[in-house]
Amino acid sequence: MSSPAASAPAPLVAAADRIRRAQRIALSIRPAYVLGGLVLAQWLGVLALALTVRHNGWLYYAGGDQLWHYSGAYLLAHGHLPPSYVGYGWSVLLAPLAAVAGPNLVSALPGIVLLNTLILLPVALFCVYDICARVVGRLFGYFAAGLWIALHYLGILCVEPGYHQKYTELTLPQLLGLTSVPDFPAMVALLAAAALCVRALDARTWHYAAAAGLATGASIAIKPSNTIWLVTPFFLLLVEQRRALLPYVAGLLPALLTLALWKLRGLGELAAAPAEPVRVAAGVTDLFNRIHGTQLNTWGHLREVLDSLREHFWVARVMEWLPVAGSIAFLLRARRGFLLAGTWFIAYLLTKGTYVDASVEDASFWRIMMPAFPAYLILAASVALLVPGVRARPPEPAPAPKSRRFGIAVGTAAVAVMIVPLAVVAATPRLHDAGHQAVRLGDNLIPVSSVGLEAADQGGGVSLSWRQQAPTGSSVFYQVLRTQTPGGGVLCAGRSAPASDDCELGANMVTATDVPHVVDHPGRGRWEYRIGVAANWLNDTGLGDVYVVSPPVTVTVP
Repeated sequence: MSSPAASAPAPLVAAADRIRRAQRIALSIRPAYVLGGLVLAQWLGVLALALTVRHNGWLYYAGGDQLWHYSGAYLLAHGHLPPSYVGYGWSVLLAPLAAVAGPNLVSALPGIVLLNTLILLPVALFCVYDICARVVGRLFGYFAAGLWIALHYLGILCVEPGYHQKYTELTLPQLLGLTSVPDFPAMVALLAAAALCVRALDARTWHYAAAAGLATGASIAIKPSNTIWLVTPFFLLLVEQRRALLPYVAGLLPALLTLALWKLRGLGELAAAPAEPVRVAAGVTDLFNRIHGTQLNTWGHLREVLDSLREHFWVARVMEWLPVAGSIAFLLRARRGFLLAGTWFIAYLLTKGTYVDASVEDASFWRIMMPAFPAYLILAASVALLVPGVRARPPEPAPAPKSRRFGIAVGTAAVAVMIVPLAVVAATPRLHDAGHQAVRLGDNLIPVSSVGLEAADQGGGVSLSWRQQAPTGSSVFYQVLRTQTPGGGVLCAGRSAPASDDCELGANMVTATDVPHVVDHPGRGRWEYRIGVAANWLNDTGLGDVYVVSPPVTVTVP
């Protein structure tokens, strides 16, 4: 006696048929058409955000070291090697733009924002798709690429009301390339390196691995702290394709050599800053202890970050759960995915998440952790692999590129990305002019440029006037700076080794104004004045950084 076979309910069978039919239709469409539609959706989303959040022309909130990088670009464009406290990559890339736009970063903002949004954003989207399609399958690649677009805006729905402004106006413009911070192009370079590493696993030639090394070098050249990411490709290639390690390292070395030369020539020593020498002989254990010492990184700070997430996001537990669940899904379904995204995210969480200056309260955490956002996104998307019946179905390995054609492309990229910067860094004379071209004001390096400042005694007061500044990027205002220190208040640090001048401007701000004239009453004596051209995303004269400072003008009040 037999029992009738069990069958699924008719509605479930019909739903499964519709899903399979949709899958077949999606797979029948050329990827270029799907990705083209996603790029268009991405551009529309960025445009909507750009028009909605508060901004000052092309100037959105930016909390990084963009002034250091642009001032470096301006100095390089005019034949001077700046003090090299930051990486060289973004400055070298922006040097041609700075030569045209001039000393004020505001004038260069349209070009930088268009480069980020029209070129680098689509590149990031293509890389996310390529990584996920090769690790899991084409449908998963589409899903991850769509999530890459949507996740930024889903965060708006998940923040508590008190944090809404910090997320939409302080965070999203930086994550989407609407600012000049170098963290965004450095993140895109890491994504390109990750996509090329995945391609190198299937290829039987050296080209993809060498190109991955070049892309990694480009990211490190922009943000040297991205050396943290080296843990990921070495684990991935060591486990999956050891033969790719040598060409990867070969592609990486030119950037590291250029960075070392940049530091040696600009600072006089191989260090992040003169007060922080590199101690290679101390060993890995000592390095780890110094990273998690009492000054820069602490484990307790990571707990503070998690507490802040729970305070400002009502889905904080889900945010914490996604990378854990995604790592498990990859370990069960696609080991390559964990070796790539899992190690990537963990490395940055343990180093940047414990960094004491990475604060959720002031939104700096999101910019500092930006290089790990692609890894978080890929892990979040991989949670779909935990659905019963879902399996990784990566496509057949792509045929190896024709050696000659692809070799020429890699060689051209090597010249453009590495050899040209090396030549620029090696050949450009050090900045030696005692603060006449650039000075440090506060935490920024800013160019010195004439604004036509004139000063005259006016019955016990000082009448100041200068040319009205009207850069194309946004509205600006002026800070009147005053000092009695000879030399315009500039003090240059002594150099124990050949290095670029590191001159600091010590002056008091008298007032801030949006008109090109003011009358000051400093009292009797000999005074030196400068005008700082300043701007900020709110066009508020009480806020903002000085982007350009004028040469000093001396006046004596009898």
